[in-house]
Amino acid sequence: MKFKVISTCVFIALLLSSCGKKEENIARKKDVFTVTIEAVFTKNDKLQIFYLPEGGEWKDENSVFRPVYASNDMQKIVINFPDKVFPENIRVDLGYNTTQQNVTIKNISIRHNSKVIDGDFEAYKKYFYGNEFVTWDANYFGYKLSQVNNQYDPFLMGNNELMDELQRLKY
Repeated sequence: MKFKVISTCVFIALLLSSCGKKEENIARKKDVFTVTIEAVFTKNDKLQIFYLPEGGEWKDENSVFRPVYASNDMQKIVINFPDKVFPENIRVDLGYNTTQQNVTIKNISIRHNSKVIDGDFEAYKKYFYGNEFVTWDANYFGYKLSQVNNQYDPFLMGNNELMDELQRLKY
């Protein structure tokens, strides 16, 4: 009889403790920022998406890498930032392959929970600007990636409008 009572109590305790963990996992998932990029990369490459944490600085530890495989078709690349990262700004490094001469970007959207900064159909252009390695090529209707002074580091940097929108997503 004692064994049944003890077994039942242990079973109920395990059941209750596992329910609490399930709710904790659901709550944690809500703290993930996701960046979705839709683009054409005609050469194999690697994207690096930097996030600027509050009071932080741009460094490799505050970034996520994603491989990109050569295709003439539009690719959808989804990048999740680590849990509980609330970026003040975002920088999209467009690759390391110096033979990648052009990139076509259709969308850079950012999501946190149900809130979205919708950058589809080139709306992202109001939130990002290119550095000296990235220029708009009207003939290609996309970005031209170039070396400057024998260096190659093409990226799109979030502007003040993006920073304001990221603050809105947090709350």
